[in-house]
Amino acid sequence: MPSMIWIVLFSAAAASSIGGLLLCLRDWSKQAMLAMISAGAGLLLAITFLDLMPHVWREKGEQMMPFVLVGFALVFVLEMFSPTGKERGTPGIVGIMTGFLLHAFIEGVSLITSFRLDTEVGFSILLALLLHKIPDGIAVASLLLAVTRSRRKAFWGAASLGIATWVGALSMGAVGEIFPANWSVIMLAITTGIFLYLSASHLVPYIQQARSVQLGITFFAAIIAYLLLSLYLHGSHTHV
Repeated sequence: MPSMIWIVLFSAAAASSIGGLLLCLRDWSKQAMLAMISAGAGLLLAITFLDLMPHVWREKGEQMMPFVLVGFALVFVLEMFSPTGKERGTPGIVGIMTGFLLHAFIEGVSLITSFRLDTEVGFSILLALLLHKIPDGIAVASLLLAVTRSRRKAFWGAASLGIATWVGALSMGAVGEIFPANWSVIMLAITTGIFLYLSASHLVPYIQQARSVQLGITFFAAIIAYLLLSLYLHGSHTHV
């Protein structure tokens, strides 16, 4: 079983890097960069409402929803005291990366926990994880590439999601008995609030300011693509 877990962790880590690699193989025009921000915004919003929010609600939703508000307020307060937080019309890339890394860390914890409980369930969760970590990687890489214009930073930003998944999985044995049973759900709820704030207050207004029909189409296309993926995962009963 230990060797199988290493294979599983490698697969999960590689999946998020694929999205980054796809975007970092060539140079992109300014219009393409704006399209990447639009697609990343659509994916971030879809991930928040179709993946994170339902997951938090299923896990004692009435108790967990206040932590969504905590995550929302946390980024708001941090931006008030951040030198870059006062710049209007720019994506909050630090907050986005923080949210994605927290999400990836929790996925690593969930993956190892499921394999410990039942191998078959673990493989089902792994399949869902592989399918949805690719768009996660694309979202992170597209936003980083548009903001930094660095393909290296975009790739390593996507690859860092895989590293965070590894850290979450490997730390499970160390912290599993220290933290309360619902600590991972609390972290997921906070992540949901972070993503909700960033998508609503940064990315969507950024797209609206451009007043481009093409960017709007790209935004909604990304949402529809993730919606179809989510429906497929629900239909296969493999949703994480």
